[in-house]
Amino acid sequence: MASNDCDTIIVGQGLAGSALAWKLAAAGQRVCVIDDGHATSSSAVAAGLINPLAGLRFTRRPEVGAWLGAADHWYTELTHSFGRTFFHALPMLRLFRSVEQQRFHERRLKDPASRELLGSAFDADHCPEPITAPFGGFNQHRTGYVDLPLLMGELRGWLRQHQHLVEHVLEPTEVEPGKNTVSVAGVRAQRLVFCDGARLRANPWFDDLPLAPEKGEILNLKTGDWQPHHIINGAYWLVPLENGEVRFGATHRHSQIDNRITEAGRTELVDAFHSLHPGLPHVHVVRQQAGIRPGTVDRYPLIGQHPAHPCLWAFNGFGARGALVIPWYAQRLADHLQHGTALPAEADIRRFS
Repeated sequence: MASNDCDTIIVGQGLAGSALAWKLAAAGQRVCVIDDGHATSSSAVAAGLINPLAGLRFTRRPEVGAWLGAADHWYTELTHSFGRTFFHALPMLRLFRSVEQQRFHERRLKDPASRELLGSAFDADHCPEPITAPFGGFNQHRTGYVDLPLLMGELRGWLRQHQHLVEHVLEPTEVEPGKNTVSVAGVRAQRLVFCDGARLRANPWFDDLPLAPEKGEILNLKTGDWQPHHIINGAYWLVPLENGEVRFGATHRHSQIDNRITEAGRTELVDAFHSLHPGLPHVHVVRQQAGIRPGTVDRYPLIGQHPAHPCLWAFNGFGARGALVIPWYAQRLADHLQHGTALPAEADIRRFS
């Protein structure tokens, strides 16, 4: 930092912390991001999926239209700023996992707000990709993925260039909240916002919030002659990358929450890939990664102010939907801090008071 004083300290340079820093800096705030070199960031290994219909029931949340608009705007803005393409629009094949899911799709078709997201259905013998789809599926629109490793690297360079970055492994006990300011790592500010993902569980300032972390492992694969033209989303997801590889995942573990890769995770994913496309004899594992999704019990984020220390804030809990929802919620928090506008009720941590 060029000065020991700033407006907002942000702890964590994952997608959440980076987006909030970008929005606040654009509004003229002096920001400082303290980060441990992505050692604990789930953004560095996440698929970056943009998927507006969630879960087994293809749920369309009321905020989806706003989320999509904000994501489109921010990723386009970043492309213009850095001259790199971060968001890749790709159609998604949603594979039915049961007859019951077929009925969920039929019900969703009756919802006028969801129809723009729903393409044609297909049966098991007419899947657009040469994969196993015993219950068929449907085409989904307004989908794609964000190249998060590329984006996080560019944003880190931007933070360094503007002297907004302090590379430091922060312990929450270093935080010294006062009446009107907060100090940490030699920096003093009006407020500090924790964007520290799953580390919030061990953060004494906000450890009472109901974070529901989940470990996931993913693989980068080379698949020989098969180059899919769709994102595939069933029991597992598959994302075709620009370099010809595919990302395939993910495992779900609610115990042993850490970022270590495992042989069990690798075996599960390789077996699942061969079940999806049994006709590929040569599949090469290029890379295996693990991360922790910072989910929540109600699947909405955790945003708000500490009840006893008003200079401390949380901006966390985005789970697997981070690439879609973070741009919109980062703007909401930036507006709240700048202008006092209300936080979205579904994300405000006061809902757990």
